[in-house]
Amino acid sequence: MIIFVTAEGRAELREPDEFRSFKIVAGGASGAAPLTAALAGIAKVEANGKTAWVSREAVRRLRGPNPPPEWLAAFDKMVESVRRFGWVDDRAGSVRAHIEGTSG
Repeated sequence: MIIFVTAEGRAELREPDEFRSFKIVAGGASGAAPLTAALAGIAKVEANGKTAWVSREAVRRLRGPNPPPEWLAAFDKMVESVRRFGWVDDRAGSVRAHIEGTSG
């Protein structure tokens, strides 16, 4: 599952049924400010610029209206699988993702 940030600064959910991987790809956003702006309301980028805390609710919204119950269950299972690493913040309703940059 990839949250892809386009060159236009739009966040899109790609590979939504791939629950073995979860990351943000800065496909078109170069620099911290454009990436942070593109992820507003979706994720909070950490100061290191290499990780972010992604709102679980925002991922559900990016998936589209009325995600199937099977998808919701698989997403929740994915989130639970990383809890042991400290990558789930229940108070904020978020899960940690690493950020990868691309050449565009």
